[in-house]
Amino acid sequence: MSVAPDADAIIVGAGPAGMACAIELAVAGCRVIVLDMQPSPGGQIFRALETNMQARPGADELLAALGPSYKAGLSLVTRFRAAPGIDYRPGTTVWDLRADGTVGWLKGDAAGYLRAPHIVLASGAMERPAPFPGWTLPGVMTAGAVQTLLKAGRLKPKGRIVLAGTGPLIFLLAEQLRRLGVRPALIARTDRTRDKLSALKHLRPAGLPALLKGLGWLLRLRLAGITMRTGISGLEAHGRDHLEAVSLTVAGRRIDLPCDLLVVHDGIVPSTDLAHAAGLALAWRADDASWQPVTTPDGRAEMAPGPTLTVGPCRIRITGDARRIGGADAAIAHGRHAASAILAERYPPGAADGTGIAAERSLAARPFLDVAFPPGLSSCLPDDATIVCRCEEITAGALRATIRDRATEMNLVRGLLRCGMGACQGRSCAATLARLLAEADPGKPMPSAPFRARPPLRPLPLGALAGMTGLDPDLALVESLDDKPEAIAGDDAHV
Repeated sequence: MSVAPDADAIIVGAGPAGMACAIELAVAGCRVIVLDMQPSPGGQIFRALETNMQARPGADELLAALGPSYKAGLSLVTRFRAAPGIDYRPGTTVWDLRADGTVGWLKGDAAGYLRAPHIVLASGAMERPAPFPGWTLPGVMTAGAVQTLLKAGRLKPKGRIVLAGTGPLIFLLAEQLRRLGVRPALIARTDRTRDKLSALKHLRPAGLPALLKGLGWLLRLRLAGITMRTGISGLEAHGRDHLEAVSLTVAGRRIDLPCDLLVVHDGIVPSTDLAHAAGLALAWRADDASWQPVTTPDGRAEMAPGPTLTVGPCRIRITGDARRIGGADAAIAHGRHAASAILAERYPPGAADGTGIAAERSLAARPFLDVAFPPGLSSCLPDDATIVCRCEEITAGALRATIRDRATEMNLVRGLLRCGMGACQGRSCAATLARLLAEADPGKPMPSAPFRARPPLRPLPLGALAGMTGLDPDLALVESLDDKPEAIAGDDAHV
């Protein structure tokens, strides 16, 4: 690091993992900078928690619907706010990340670089993209988007609502809607009873509380008389300018339903765009149809093989759902574990503190859940007419035709069709394109990473770029023609 560090540690993300890590480091006397895109701490799980608690009694109905697990995050947020030594910067986007401890940030019209000997990436997760006919219609939303509207906007959906997909979040959202007086017309699940039976052998005693919580949601939905179907397939959304109906197959029979809002969810996967941009190693999980970062148990990331723009050791640790999906409790436990590993590195010799055991125990339910709720909507590749790249409106058929023309590498397909060049930078289409490439050549290994990543990962205004602060003088040095040495008289060298 050629310039002085701005803090002892920089944490990207103020969700459960990021807050827990920041608190542990700050209490130990470290100077910590926390960068987060959201206006208040909490991440997706505890989004807008402070605002909703302060808005009482106006938000009482919403708080009751969101349940005790949501309100339980207030103690963590309060400790985060009160911890000394935390420089919390909300509304800040990270557009560049490097393994040497350099972070590019943007807030409003200001941008710059920060540096620290330790970087903790706690950027959370995203819902697994699942292209299907009609998924780009207005009126089709993900479960996470609906939860955002509930928590941050205090908006309740209305009309004929269908929930489709798989995973515990489907049950949680349906139960929250039921408590708000919103009754879904149908919960269409892609998972089957046999998936649950297969998963039983993976159940561990420490995972029982999570199982019982899910069974409670399911029981209350059943008692409320909400229609639920399992093993659905062939989901399609229909409409001209907006969603009007959905169709799906249940037990071999095609069903058509009028619908005003289709809520889809096909599970959650780590958000890897920042890790990939930093040149960190990713591994494809075939059973999960996604990439995940390669780390040690305490979150230390590995560099991807090949050339890199940085020198020296990798200074990044990955924690929370950005490393491995586990939910709020697991994210908090691993955030503390990552902090303990940093402190042990800063103040050797570090004694074992038990955070690693707690982090591992918090993931006890994960093997059961992975088998009980396999990918469903994304389990089959889309037909040729279905849009895969939403930003550039590129269909699966166009991608397949380009692949047949010997474009057998992800970046080549991107260069030819602009797939992955839109606002999402491939977050919604990269995994599907990788699977289409594998479909064309089953013997070829899956790509080790999505599209080649270059900063800026998020839109960066030219004004912010012009006024950027924190530049490394060595990296910012520009040599022009005027810097060329003068030719010596009689020198035969070409000028």
